[in-house]
Amino acid sequence: METIKLTIIKAIQPIGNVYVSKIAPNALLKMSTVDRRRIADNDEVLGIQRELRPDKVNQIKSYLSTVDATFPNSIIVNTTSEYIVSENETTLELKIDESTFTIIDGQHRVEGFRDNEKPNFELIVAIFKDLKTEQQAEIFSTINSQQTKVDPSHNLNLELDSKVYTPIKMMIEIAQSFNFDKESPWFNNIRLLGSGEKGIISLSAFVKPLLDITYPDKDYYRIKNDLTKNPKEFPNFKDYDYKPERYMFWEFYKSKDHKSIFKILYNYFSALQIILDKDWLNYESLLNKTTGYNAQIKLFRDLFLEGVEDGDLSYDFFFKKLSGLKSMNGTINSSNYGASGQKATNDLYMEMKKNIR
Repeated sequence: METIKLTIIKAIQPIGNVYVSKIAPNALLKMSTVDRRRIADNDEVLGIQRELRPDKVNQIKSYLSTVDATFPNSIIVNTTSEYIVSENETTLELKIDESTFTIIDGQHRVEGFRDNEKPNFELIVAIFKDLKTEQQAEIFSTINSQQTKVDPSHNLNLELDSKVYTPIKMMIEIAQSFNFDKESPWFNNIRLLGSGEKGIISLSAFVKPLLDITYPDKDYYRIKNDLTKNPKEFPNFKDYDYKPERYMFWEFYKSKDHKSIFKILYNYFSALQIILDKDWLNYESLLNKTTGYNAQIKLFRDLFLEGVEDGDLSYDFFFKKLSGLKSMNGTINSSNYGASGQKATNDLYMEMKKNIR
């Protein structure tokens, strides 16, 4: 019988003892199963975990390639008495079996190591013993629904402290320029965490659509890893084959040319500000809130590609193309397009697109 002996710290809690230890990822994979929701005999069988998301696993694998990867939070598992060989105050000896552990929380982190061995990387595990299925489900539910969510704008602000120039850092700096420039169409109307300003749109809502046209989110850690390898020299990113019609700001980022992005967007937003003056920065309007802003950026993508083809991304170009939107001035509200959501964004975008010249 093959066994593993773990050094533990035993914590006493109302639900029972919790054993905190560390384990190699390949050992945890070898000894774990996951109780997932699944279909059996044409009926849904309720399990503890959600279905595994391959995109999330791939993102974790990408993160694990970075030089400073870490998972400081514990993987939470349950075992049963049948797998325990011996235990005392400092050690827990377990049989090695594919069902020794049931993963309660952390399945995607663990799967990130499958066929992706990482030396010198140990995982912290919190081990429960003999929990009932409903207790395991309650722990999973509590962890994933009752935690205080971190403000996305706060997460973005933390990127400013990064020593490397990521696309996120670039876009935050551009957003700050729009917010603090007194001549900007967005002056004092982007909610920058800690700025004390109210603002009509959050930093996160402003930046995210711009990042979506800069690089694919799945490549964030790949980009950051390349930046971190040699912080003194900006990479040439020659192995990144992004289509310019999809990621139109990528080439600007590669050149660290945030000024051109700011100027092009400034021309676009300034034209909209004049043409849709009744809606611009009007709290009764959707135009500058997340719904309307997302529609603006969808329309910007269309006009940007046309402007590149014409060799003109000036204010005059955007004003001429957008002047047909005057018929919509003062009508961009929830009564006409819905309060929020993707459908409202798409409806507004389609109506705007019909009116451009």
